[in-house]
Amino acid sequence: MIYVHFRKREHSDESKIFYCNLCGKNYPNLKKLKLHRKTHNDKNIPCELCGKKFRINSLLEKHKKLDHLKEIKYFNCQHCDKKCRNTTQLRLHIENVHLNKYKFYCSKCQRGFNHQSGLNKHFQNVHKNVRFTCKYCNKVFRDQQYFKSHFITHDLNYKQVEFRCTECSKVLKCQMSLNVHMKSHSGENKNVCDICGKIVTSKSSLKHHIRTHTGEKPFPCNYCEKRFINRKHLVTHERVHTKEKPFICKICQKGFTQKGTLNVHMRYHTGVKLYDCLVCSKKFVTKTLLKDHHCKGTEKSN
Repeated sequence: MIYVHFRKREHSDESKIFYCNLCGKNYPNLKKLKLHRKTHNDKNIPCELCGKKFRINSLLEKHKKLDHLKEIKYFNCQHCDKKCRNTTQLRLHIENVHLNKYKFYCSKCQRGFNHQSGLNKHFQNVHKNVRFTCKYCNKVFRDQQYFKSHFITHDLNYKQVEFRCTECSKVLKCQMSLNVHMKSHSGENKNVCDICGKIVTSKSSLKHHIRTHTGEKPFPCNYCEKRFINRKHLVTHERVHTKEKPFICKICQKGFTQKGTLNVHMRYHTGVKLYDCLVCSKKFVTKTLLKDHHCKGTEKSN
């Protein structure tokens, strides 16, 4: 049984909003939220390939990609290696990527979109610079849905579901991610790059890796001319423009654009030094500091 916590929040206009703790969606009254709750509890959407049922379409699509990859018929793009699930996706891919044709265009920068909602979101984020700030921790978000999902984590009754690997104790964000990760231990989820022979653990990782060989960068920055091989790199880069620093040090409150940078920063507080000089045994916080270290023992031997 999935637990859903209902909580009323007061906004500046004093209207009451009811939030779902599982997905962050909000509703103007409790009745509509209860109707929404059924989408989490009831598994009414069957997979046409195996009959397994799911609560929402996104989970069904993930299931198909993970468990029925070989059974799904794909439509190949004649211009590149892209594979699409249906002719509509293939048509949109060719129009967008190869012909640069879109249904909607931004009046400010001429960037194209397939849906009005995408254009509206782009205009608010980029040209109106709309941001959503958490009143509890001051974390800033560009996307309202991400903001809502984050906001409910401050609820006293909020319970974070943990998906932990039984082999290495790594914590994943969702069950699907855990399933993919577990295959890396069993060895059944190996994907080999045809160009260099590198082995990665997922189809998406292989696709991103191949782009390092082909030079393809399908994710453009909204603020400058730079492009990136995946969305994660794009999001990290755009923080240079937005000045957003979502990773905050709990000790000194200093903010960082990347979690890895915060982890390194924390070592200065804790005193942890992971990198040792093999000659003089001196320890360093980062690998870069170790490389820049000029050991006297090495100089003598030279």
